[in-house]
Parts: sequence; C-alpha cells; structure tokens
Amino acid sequence: MTDAAVSSPDVPVTAVTEAPARGLRLPDLCDGTAVLFLGLIGVLLAFCFVLFDSGLAAFDWIGLGRAVAFICWNMLASAAALCGLAPWLRRLPLPAGACAALCAMLGVLLFSTVAQGWLLGSVIAGYPFRVDASGLARNLLIGALLGIAALRYFHLQGELIERERAELAARIRALQARIRPHFLFNSMNIIASLIPEEPAQAERAVLDLSELFRASLREGPATAPVAEELDLCERYMRLEGWRLGKRLRFESRVEPLPAGASLPPLCVQPLLENAVYHGIQPAQQGGVVRLAVSAAGGRLRIEVSNPLPPPGAATTGSGMALANIRSRLAAIYGDAAELSAAPDGAVYKAVLSVPAQAPA
Repeated sequence: MTDAAVSSPDVPVTAVTEAPARGLRLPDLCDGTAVLFLGLIGVLLAFCFVLFDSGLAAFDWIGLGRAVAFICWNMLASAAALCGLAPWLRRLPLPAGACAALCAMLGVLLFSTVAQGWLLGSVIAGYPFRVDASGLARNLLIGALLGIAALRYFHLQGELIERERAELAARIRALQARIRPHFLFNSMNIIASLIPEEPAQAERAVLDLSELFRASLREGPATAPVAEELDLCERYMRLEGWRLGKRLRFESRVEPLPAGASLPPLCVQPLLENAVYHGIQPAQQGGVVRLAVSAAGGRLRIEVSNPLPPPGAATTGSGMALANIRSRLAAIYGDAAELSAAPDGAVYKAVLSVPAQAPA
C-alpha cells in the first residue's frame, strides 16, 4: 500500500506574529444601497437646514434645491473618496486612519465651497468671485462635526459586520466539525477483510475513507465546488458498496451545471448515508439509491431517494444529520435554501434546493 493511502491532512504551521493594528473599519460606501441611503440622508439634512433658516411659513424652495445639490454632492464625493481610501485606511492605526478620513472629507468640502463661489462668479453677471472666510469656516465646522459622527457610525457598523461574519464562520465550522461518518468502524473492518484477498481494493478503500475524513476536517470557505461534493459522494457509495455488496445499487444523474456552482461541504453525503442506513440496510433484498442533480433558474436541486424500509424495521433516527444540514444552510443562505425529507409513494425522498452561487 502506498504512503498516499495513509497520509493525513496537511496541518498548516503558522508563525507567531504580532497582531495587526486595529484600523478604521468602513462599510462598502460604493454599494448602490449605501449611495441611495446617503442621498436620502443628504436631502433630509438639506431640508432641516433650510427649514431652520427660513421657517415653515416662508419656506425657501429655491434654497432647498441649492442645499440639496451642495450637501448631496459633498456626501457622495466624500463617500467615493473614502471608498477608494478604505484599504489604505484599514492598515493605519485607528486614530491616524480616522484623522486621514476626516481630512479627506473636509478636503472635498473645501474644494466644493471654493468651486461653488467660482461657479457663481462665472455664471451670474456682476457676481464677484471671492472666498467668504466666515462661510467657509462655518461649512468646515459643520462638516467636521457631521464627519466625526459619520465616521464613528461607519466604524461601529464595520466592526459589527466583521464580528457577525466571524461568528458566522465559527458557527459553520462548529456545525461542520460535528459531521463525522458513522460508518468508520464498518469501513475499517471492510478494509481489514480486503487486505489479504484484494489489496488493490483495500488501498482504494483507504484512499476513499481518507478523502471523506479530510473533507470533514477541512477548514476553509463555507462552500465548495459541486464537483468536489459529488466526488465525495461517489467515494462514500463505493465504500458502502463494498460493505453491502449486491444489496446496494447506486444510480447517479448529474445534469450540466452552471460554472462556479457550489454547495456547503458534506451536505449531500449525509443524505446518502441516511438513504443507505434507513432504506437499504434494513431490507434483506436491498434496493437502489438514486442521486439526481440539476440546475434551473439560478438554483441547484439535489434529490436523494431510497426505498422505504420494510414494515417493522427499526430505522428511526435522531434526525441530527438533517438538523445539522438545515442549520448550516440557514447560516450560509438564510431563507434562500430549502431541505425537505418525506415519503413519496414507495420511496423516501430528500430534496435540497440552494442558490447556484454562494452569497458573498
């Protein structure tokens, strides 16, 4: 038997490094939703300023238009500047990053105020171009106060998003760590019986079992390519085929799938395991386990079916595998994923439906 057959998953060795500086955390201000939100906030601020200045009875609608244009321009231009500077700001210590972000915002405001005076002087005849020091100081002071409040809010929001992502990743790892094939001892007995008579098959069985455990211990992205998951399913069913012999027949039908289609690791194999242990193993004559994978409308559909167990067979399980899969699907996809499992005529069907592309 080759060394590859008994090799264990590579354990990464990481050097002890100094913790990176806790820099300024900003959400994605270039996102369309964020731009719309900032635009609405700009309109509300302009309305409040004009209402406070002119009152309700003599509301200055023209002044409102000018205020909306000035405030929204500055907010969106500042958001664009912060969006471009965000990677650099994250590498700076928090105080330096906050000061740099505030300076960028005030720089945009300073440029806008001076440009506004120049444009008025160019468009309106007889309007002298001059820098109103008092108005400029007022704008910068208001901009500084609002900018500090906005940066504080953005930083707390960014930290909250990162914390939620870290907690979600930890939850997914914990759920995945609970998935351990129940057939370990049976598989080892199969391997032991194959060694004297079929050493090549024994080596293949060890390789298959090694890959299954490598997948169950893997840490990485929340999803993996569908091809990898289907390869693990083939390996698992091959192991069960050696254990059950002719009693187990496996049929797989995989339709063409979109590029980049992915699934959470080890979410189909437990469905096959349930099909074997609750549908095939109790039946003396065995049966057929069918796996069908298809894609339509941007979604993946995975169906696993097996014969219903014979009457009186003690096949009631704990439901832990299905509950574990549902928990991982909810953590990754929210309400966009579905898993149903119920009898359908003479067979028992488990149907998994998820978006073809994992959420960002």
